[in-house]
Amino acid sequence: MGQPLTKDEVSAVVNDWYQKLDVHAPMVDILPLVSDAELKMVFPEATLNSLADFEGWYQRVIRIFFDEVHTMKELNVTINGDGSQADIKLIVYWEASVWNPPDRFSKRLMMDAYQTWVIKRSATSGKPVITSYVVDKLDPKPGSAPL
Repeated sequence: MGQPLTKDEVSAVVNDWYQKLDVHAPMVDILPLVSDAELKMVFPEATLNSLADFEGWYQRVIRIFFDEVHTMKELNVTINGDGSQADIKLIVYWEASVWNPPDRFSKRLMMDAYQTWVIKRSATSGKPVITSYVVDKLDPKPGSAPL
């Protein structure tokens, strides 16, 4: 199992994840944040169960959304008794632009994303990685374009 997870290192993974999403980081930089052995990601448009699924999803969304900004509104981390797993409930405010050809202008999306994550320590790297990532609900803000 390795060292027990700490709230600080789990919070660092969450913050690193959103920073990498905002800048559309290359796959080589974002893949180390997700589990290569156990992965389930549930988005409104797709359920992913492998690194290959994740890579396909990521390559698609970084070509759809731009000018992205993720701002953490609420982050609750609970480490289980032996420190092998962190259960996370968070709310992140997400803004992004999207352009649908042949529309004249892009549209701005603005919403709170309610999410539930599980982070465990990777048996391969020894680092904390996302093993489960579920978007529970999206709450569009006034003036937001529909997703």
